[in-house]
Amino acid sequence: MRFYLYMTGICLLGVFQLGCGNSSGTPAPVRAIVAGQVKFNEKSIQSGQITFLPAKGPVAMGPISEGTYRIDWKGGVPVGECKVEILGYEDTGKEIIVGAGGKTEKETRQVLPAKYNTESTLSVTVEEGQENQRDFDLK
Repeated sequence: MRFYLYMTGICLLGVFQLGCGNSSGTPAPVRAIVAGQVKFNEKSIQSGQITFLPAKGPVAMGPISEGTYRIDWKGGVPVGECKVEILGYEDTGKEIIVGAGGKTEKETRQVLPAKYNTESTLSVTVEEGQENQRDFDLK
């Protein structure tokens, strides 16, 4: 009986160890908070999304609201060089049906050129140990 209790304890210890850390065995990336403003043709982007795609590490993204963004979830964006993709939306003035029962919401459209999102050449360096202010004044 003791043997079975001992083996159960060993198995549970192994399960707990597997649950700690990431599954690949590599250390989590060092991250830093990134915040800033986003403008297009000198006007703040009222609604959108900004995505940081690091050379190494996971993608980090966040919403743009009233021309500003702040990415601090899980410590922020992995440090180092990152490609940046930005989507900006504007209200079309129309209401669209989005669900059963006739639920509606305001229709929006993406207004930024592909060179800032799907074909982006934007990049920044995220530095360790500080909050990084990264503003984008897109033309």
